[in-house]
Amino acid sequence: MTVDDILSLYKQRVQFYGPLHQKMKLIQSIYNGTMQVPLPDLEESELPSIPNLLAQGVDQLAGRITSVTPSVVFSSMKPGTRKYDRKAQNASRVVTGWWQSDRLPMKMKQRGRHFIAYGMSPVVVRWDSKRNKPTWQIRHPMETYPSTDIIPGQVTPTDTIFAYRRSIAWLRSMGYSDRIMALYGRYDMPQDASVLLIEYINAESTTLVAAGYRTPEGYDYDLSMSNDQLRGVVLEHFSNNSDSCPVKVPMRITLDTAAGQFDNMIGMYYQQAKLMALETIAVEKGIFPDTYLVSRTGEVGRFLDGPHDGRTGMVNIIAGGDIKEVQSQPGYLTNPTIDRLERNQRVTAGIPAEFGGESTGNIRTGRRGDAVLSAVIDYPVAEAQEAFAYSLQEEDISAINLAKRWDGSTERTLYTGTGNSMQPVTYVANDTFETDEHVVAYPASGADVNSLIIGIGQRVGLGIMSKQTAATLDPYIDNPEKEHDVIIAEGLEQALMSGMQQQAAQGAIPPLVLAKVMRLVRDDKMELAEAFNKVTEDAMKEQQEQEQAAQPGPEAAMAPAALQAMAGGGMPAVQGPSQSQANLGQLLNTLRKGARV
Repeated sequence: MTVDDILSLYKQRVQFYGPLHQKMKLIQSIYNGTMQVPLPDLEESELPSIPNLLAQGVDQLAGRITSVTPSVVFSSMKPGTRKYDRKAQNASRVVTGWWQSDRLPMKMKQRGRHFIAYGMSPVVVRWDSKRNKPTWQIRHPMETYPSTDIIPGQVTPTDTIFAYRRSIAWLRSMGYSDRIMALYGRYDMPQDASVLLIEYINAESTTLVAAGYRTPEGYDYDLSMSNDQLRGVVLEHFSNNSDSCPVKVPMRITLDTAAGQFDNMIGMYYQQAKLMALETIAVEKGIFPDTYLVSRTGEVGRFLDGPHDGRTGMVNIIAGGDIKEVQSQPGYLTNPTIDRLERNQRVTAGIPAEFGGESTGNIRTGRRGDAVLSAVIDYPVAEAQEAFAYSLQEEDISAINLAKRWDGSTERTLYTGTGNSMQPVTYVANDTFETDEHVVAYPASGADVNSLIIGIGQRVGLGIMSKQTAATLDPYIDNPEKEHDVIIAEGLEQALMSGMQQQAAQGAIPPLVLAKVMRLVRDDKMELAEAFNKVTEDAMKEQQEQEQAAQPGPEAAMAPAALQAMAGGGMPAVQGPSQSQANLGQLLNTLRKGARV
């Protein structure tokens, strides 16, 4: 597409998405606490002084939605064959490693807020040539203009336009300043001046166009003088070579177009803020009432000094009249109306009192409180997690295709896991990803991290879920297979230690052997199994030296006993006589008695 085509399409998209973006601006002002409450009768405006339920609901719901990291599962090409099973697990770990290295869990918290507040969460998947990994670029919904054919439930538009502003200083750092200055014929543009950038992305290519200029004072050069058309110049153009658009725009499920969860509470929030501002003014007037000068009969009242506002502390001096105060009180329905508007906002937008650390008066038990909270938030959280799971699956496919295209036959190593469980993963994109078909799924849609862990533990305790499945669902376990191996190793280590303790108590293991093992483990030179093997090898060497040497040392003397203990048995027990031997002894004893007689 030419520059004129892109700019013309941009103007059409601005007109189409104008009402939606206008509503987003209102949501943004309420969330940031900058919404003005105009009071035209008083010719002034006030900032809201009521609870910001919208910001509370956005943060709480977004936190619950993104508190659980979804699992990535690739199917084995030959289930049951260890080689192919390990390859599928390795592909899952590579994708998880990409997420971790790109800090995607942190980015998801921002995307969760966009999704709840604005109704969409756009992202662009691109290749990072410096780190040789795919990266997720989060875009603001108010700068996003996807193709008009995308509907809620889909995530991949045909094409997308992003419109945003960058400073002249940023453009100079990126090497674009010469083209910008040539476009406007000015080479003295200030550093803080901003330029309108229009980025057009589809499956084939990406085009970045500079189309406007704004001075720090706010004067726009976005339109030319004659034909009311944007002028632009191409700053960058490159090929995507992708099967689909690399832009993914998950949306909330609505009847027709994107909509935030709190769009319906804007009017009630405005009315409550207005009533609260008017009540505050009435209370202020009650403290500092209006004063009136009432003339006496036959006289004309006048101020000799004043009138002064009561808040100044100055005295009004009058002649020919009297000053009277007029008290004004808020209406008797003002407070109930304000409280009713707050309740209507909570019910309409699904913001329970528990989000603010409170509880309604008719809830007496924790079980009932959990049931009420679950009825309000579980389904919105589940719906959002399912939308993100589907979007992440499409995003991973784009990332895999980018890795094959830019880094296909190169061996790379990345690290996955957290803390002591962090492990390196080495992969070659073309070999690891035999297919890009996979599944991204949340362990239990609608559950945050706390309720998820409790539910998993209960199911394992009831015996209806295996521990391996529980490890797969647990978001804190990065590699269930490795965790399974570690659990088995720990169990065997406990059995080994118990066996050694029993043999030591029975005297089956010589003290010198125990001393060696204890010293190696205590000084953190070896683990228990390694120390046990080391002492066993030393005992075998001592036994060999004993056979070769004529004078065995003290350690060589204990070698047979040590080997016997290492083999799992104690000292050989003395066997008693067999049954035939006992009968023979009795016969000899009888014959000996007869001879004596």
